[in-house]
Amino acid sequence: MKAFLKRAKEHESKINKYTEEYELGRKHLANMMGIHPDEMTQEHINEAIRYLLPSGLFDKGSRPQFKHPKDILPLNFDFPFDKAGRPYHYQYYTLLPNYHCIMSEAAWRMECLREEEVRIGSTGAPPQEEMKHLSEEYEWMDLRTFLNYFKSNHSEVVQVNEHNRFVILMTKLSKMRLREQDVAFLKQFGSPKTSEINVMDTEEIKKFYVNEQGRKFRTKNGYRKSAIAQVTVYAEGEGILEINGKGIEYFESQYAREQVLFPLVLTSSLNKVDVHARVEGGGEMGQSGAIRHGLSNALLPFVSQQMVNKLSLSGLLDRDSRVKERNKPGQKKARKQFQWYELIKACCKFLP
Repeated sequence: MKAFLKRAKEHESKINKYTEEYELGRKHLANMMGIHPDEMTQEHINEAIRYLLPSGLFDKGSRPQFKHPKDILPLNFDFPFDKAGRPYHYQYYTLLPNYHCIMSEAAWRMECLREEEVRIGSTGAPPQEEMKHLSEEYEWMDLRTFLNYFKSNHSEVVQVNEHNRFVILMTKLSKMRLREQDVAFLKQFGSPKTSEINVMDTEEIKKFYVNEQGRKFRTKNGYRKSAIAQVTVYAEGEGILEINGKGIEYFESQYAREQVLFPLVLTSSLNKVDVHARVEGGGEMGQSGAIRHGLSNALLPFVSQQMVNKLSLSGLLDRDSRVKERNKPGQKKARKQFQWYELIKACCKFLP
């Protein structure tokens, strides 16, 4: 308790010292900008700092700032002890009570869910509450948000290791069958990763055409290295796959065949659609990659929104911009160098 009171007094004296300097600087800044000090607000201060100290730094936290000390040092020293000297929080002596409280609650929820799964499996009884897996992956607080959250709300200084343990524990919890209260707990610290993907233009995604036979189809181009593919997908098919007039045996490599079939396997459309592709240029891997790119985009009108999100998360809707690295002068390949004995042999030819 004595250490706490000492730390609180030091913090209060520091705040008072910086507040005097802040008020003096605010008056000087108001005089420079031609504003009365009593009418100088924080918005005026921010605008004056942007005008007097322009900065092109992308990180806004690294730009010049002029704020009140309480905004920069938002440590709250609420008295955490009762009259008998006992701390109110049961994890006060862990030095990070609120952080460990959140971690303990997450671990307790995981243990309760495991016990419920064991009870359901052993007795065959239905769950006491509705339980289901999350349909979307969650993206947790980044390091900066995590540090600011505990510093501003709980006056706790957490480190990178605490953030790593937090992400691991929350990820494990999110992969279990959850109750509504567990989902509400997770939403305090993260948001679905697919929230940005759902903003895609649904009209463009679901756009298709109808041929003379009344079959729905969609044609898209795919690109990989120097290969260009034109892929047409017909709905309600029998699983026909045609590549330049041939079947999947057009590619001799097993890896190239798997690359072409991957979008169909991922969306469970292997025997539900017909695919006709024409490809030219490039090698075997470039052509298979181009067909995969075009096929993934041509499948969009015939799959659910969840499958569209899964294709996007897998990176199949974007062009693979990687190309072969050029050979370097004085080397055998782009990275590989000549062996030493070959260099000696080549140099000996020029010796007398």
